[in-house]
Amino acid sequence: MTLEEGLELINNYKKGLEKFLETLPEQSVQLGSEMIQTLTLNSKNQIKNLESIEKSLKDQQKINF
Repeated sequence: MTLEEGLELINNYKKGLEKFLETLPEQSVQLGSEMIQTLTLNSKNQIKNLESIEKSLKDQQKINF
């Protein structure tokens, strides 16, 4: 896998998580407020982790060139 492919994969995963967060409030009746809070927090943490990985990969690319 190339760096560009990896960054694209990260970006697609982030978009999926963001879409999940958008639709999560609609599920509140079925899931309950505590589960919604947990899923929201976990998703936001995953997005932050992906952004950190993405930044690290881009920084490493700058160092190698």
